[in-house]
Amino acid sequence: MKVQAPQSAINVLKEILANNQDKPQNVRVYFAGFACSGAVFSLALDVEYPDEDTSYDLDGIHFIMNDNEYLTYGDVIISEVPPKGFVVSVERPPEKGDYSDCGGNCCDGCSGC
Repeated sequence: MKVQAPQSAINVLKEILANNQDKPQNVRVYFAGFACSGAVFSLALDVEYPDEDTSYDLDGIHFIMNDNEYLTYGDVIISEVPPKGFVVSVERPPEKGDYSDCGGNCCDGCSGC
């Protein structure tokens, strides 16, 4: 697993970790579903499951991802998108057609759900 992120994202994540010392200090990357713009990947502070997760350390931040999701989606890219903030994407994002049902995660404006 590899994670690419600009220093600005690393700084924000370090601040979040510092402000949440009572939470797990691992940053989980996960597939959160679909939005109108396509696949959505998110970050969360979470416990690492060594038998189920792969990991990558970047500038003092420990990223984790479920083994199966990593094999499916590949490496992680965190990009800065001013003024919105940051976007998490992957090497091989899923297409809506990869799933027979969007599970209610699509907005009313989406076609094909």
